[in-house]
Amino acid sequence: MKRLVLTVLLLPLALPCTAASDGASNRATAHISFKVHVPPVSRILQTTLIAGGYEHRVWANTKPIVINGKEYRFTRVGETTLFVPSSKDAFIVQGL
Repeated sequence: MKRLVLTVLLLPLALPCTAASDGASNRATAHISFKVHVPPVSRILQTTLIAGGYEHRVWANTKPIVINGKEYRFTRVGETTLFVPSSKDAFIVQGL
């Protein structure tokens, strides 16, 4: 009984929708696109002093990173080990 009453009440609302569903408009096409901008991030996870410099365990979401104004390129994104020769009064400046 509730279904019948509900159907009778909603039937007048459904009739205008049938006008848009004639034979010519049985297809719909759409195109959607979006871009995701990911800022470059690099982190120095561990630094170890070795003979002649420092060995850094680095994680980056881009292949090239900049340390002390010098660009280092890696073969893949993710974690890698990097050797940076040391000199007197050297500071590591992590850049993007």
